[in-house]
Amino acid sequence: MLINLHTHTFRCHHAAKESEREYIENAIVSGIKTLGFSEHIPCPFHDGHESGYRLFKSDINDYFDTLHRLKEEYEKDINILIGFEAEYYPKYFKDMLDFVSPFKPEYLILGQHFTYNEEDGFYCALPTESDDVIVNYVDQALEGLSTGMFTYLCHPDLINYTGNDEIYYTQMKRLCEGVKKMGYPLEFNFLGWSTNRPYPCKRFFKIAAEVGNDIILGCDAHNPKALLTKETEKEALSFLKEFDLKPLDKFKINYLKW
Repeated sequence: MLINLHTHTFRCHHAAKESEREYIENAIVSGIKTLGFSEHIPCPFHDGHESGYRLFKSDINDYFDTLHRLKEEYEKDINILIGFEAEYYPKYFKDMLDFVSPFKPEYLILGQHFTYNEEDGFYCALPTESDDVIVNYVDQALEGLSTGMFTYLCHPDLINYTGNDEIYYTQMKRLCEGVKKMGYPLEFNFLGWSTNRPYPCKRFFKIAAEVGNDIILGCDAHNPKALLTKETEKEALSFLKEFDLKPLDKFKINYLKW
């Protein structure tokens, strides 16, 4: 595993309190050559409230200042990138980009946790039999990727649809085919795997193998130990081998131009 773009910090309010330095040191130990920090992007909700699971707007200067210093300090040891994990919320996406653009984040990854616009949507990791939810999830993920602002779709199988198997197959195949057509890879998510979440799930990766999607590995690190990747990587490779899938060693990063 030479590259990981899915790393969080304490500023998201649901990660460990350790410093970014500890994440970086563990990434170096694991042989990672490029480490991207992708904190949950601030969302400028129109009523002014702050989401409790993402970076507060007031913390954005500290996020960039700290990582720019570490990026320079470790430049001979590892390539550090500074970006965000973002949802595609039609109501707020432009406002999100306008707010972060002065800081010039280097990349975005798409993590579609909610349908619609968060406050009026459904949290996709919750079990649901609603056909509308899975259709909306696929619609928004594909629409988000079509903006050209993202590098890949993380935890694509986060949607926890428990309804009709044929509908799951139809919608996830639509997602996989759309992602492939646009040239993006799909992530095998280490956090979901190591904490026994419903993802990564076999029925999704069976479809991804049928479609022929490119697969990458993402730590989704919320603590420094998550970047000691060797054991999880072995387990991921074993899982993917069942479907004759092999993750890419390297992939194209969509560096943003502001």
